[in-house]
Amino acid sequence: MSDDKKSVMGKLLDDLTHIEINTIIKKGMTSTPQPDTIEEKLQVLLKDYIEKFATILQRNDLPLDFRVKERDFSIRCADIKSYEQLYQDLDAIDNYMALNHIRILEKDYVIIIRMKSFCNYLRSRTNDMPFAQSKNLAAGANIYTVNMDQCADFKIKINERDKVMITRIFDLGTERIVMQTRIGIDGDIITRIEQDFAGNPRQVVLDAHDKHTNMALKYWQGIINVVKDIVSSKFSKKDV
Repeated sequence: MSDDKKSVMGKLLDDLTHIEINTIIKKGMTSTPQPDTIEEKLQVLLKDYIEKFATILQRNDLPLDFRVKERDFSIRCADIKSYEQLYQDLDAIDNYMALNHIRILEKDYVIIIRMKSFCNYLRSRTNDMPFAQSKNLAAGANIYTVNMDQCADFKIKINERDKVMITRIFDLGTERIVMQTRIGIDGDIITRIEQDFAGNPRQVVLDAHDKHTNMALKYWQGIINVVKDIVSSKFSKKDV
């Protein structure tokens, strides 16, 4: 079996043997529907990331012009057009804070790490998410380097797993997770509660998390039963 197939099988096995339930609190939530296409989701998500990045810089009084490892950086959020540019600026300010022993609000640093992680994810998937259609793009552009303002000028060839991943990240956005429960098929359960929320929990949020955890468990059980039936059917045919 090739390394790629082993990786896919490993990820599929992890999906089947674990579920994760996240509860977030979103300020100013509206009923605006999700964008119709993955390309639009990536564009909207990048804009959200840029807006949050600008807020973090301002709220923590971080510099826009600085020097790191003998390189000069000048962050201008309005000029960021691609996930590559965003990552470069995020990584630069992260290195600047580390070298100068600067600590920012924990909730803001968590978002910086989340944004960097998604940028890295896109970079790692460029070969598996090529453009199926494109026009008027810079030579050699890919999903990581392309100007997202041109999202109407390209279509991505993408598998279902990556669609689910991007949709999940889009749903999460730049909001803070206040409660997270991860359950393994072996019965191992880990629940994480954000520190500030744990000090002043809201019952309505606790109830919602509990309800959605129970719903997820029932859905997961249904998937496991389907897989079990398929496997049992195959073995039954071999025995005939």
